[in-house]
Amino acid sequence: MSHFAQIARVPGDPILSLMEVYRLDSNPARLDLGVGVYKDAQGLTPIPRAVKLAEQRLIDLEQTKTYIGGHGDAAFGTLLSQLVLGADSALLAEQRAGATQTPGGTGALRLAGDFIRHCLPGRGIWLSDPTWPIHE
Repeated sequence: MSHFAQIARVPGDPILSLMEVYRLDSNPARLDLGVGVYKDAQGLTPIPRAVKLAEQRLIDLEQTKTYIGGHGDAAFGTLLSQLVLGADSALLAEQRAGATQTPGGTGALRLAGDFIRHCLPGRGIWLSDPTWPIHE
């Protein structure tokens, strides 16, 4: 018996079923809207002109390839915190809030869950319903 036989499968996700519907659609103008990534009939994700311009702007303004560290770009975190909480937020003034960049939403939830489990025992996280099965 496999050591992995005891591990339950993650339930199927209705959003991912859109990928199968897309695959079976014969319309040549179809777009794959599954998982928030747009794909054309060749399976490629077109890059909008605005995105290409923004990428070029980043390259043109880039001044270093220095490693930004485990919490991400500190200036970005500061600006994002001010945007979300308000520049005059008491939480920011009292240094009771901070920001950490993650490689996506699920990565953020994992970091938050680990933090709560280790630093705030007995506390929990509420998930929306529906949510992605892997969020649990």
